[in-house]
Amino acid sequence: MKTPEQKYNNDVSYRRLVETIESLIHEARFTPSEVRECATLACIHYEQRKTQGFIIVPENVNESLKIIEDWRVNNVRD
Repeated sequence: MKTPEQKYNNDVSYRRLVETIESLIHEARFTPSEVRECATLACIHYEQRKTQGFIIVPENVNESLKIIEDWRVNNVRD
């Protein structure tokens, strides 16, 4: 399995995504923490849409998502 740095050096699409994200941080449009949150949320949305049918989410996952959501709501920039 390749490391992220190896992927960056060898995969044009991966490099482009990394550089796009870096530019958003550099332009102060998003903080690194917001980028991580966005990536996590994108993955969650993808999994939710991809899943057909009912799945059981472990309680500790729900608790963690609630903590993230509470933090996000209380730290939104105006």
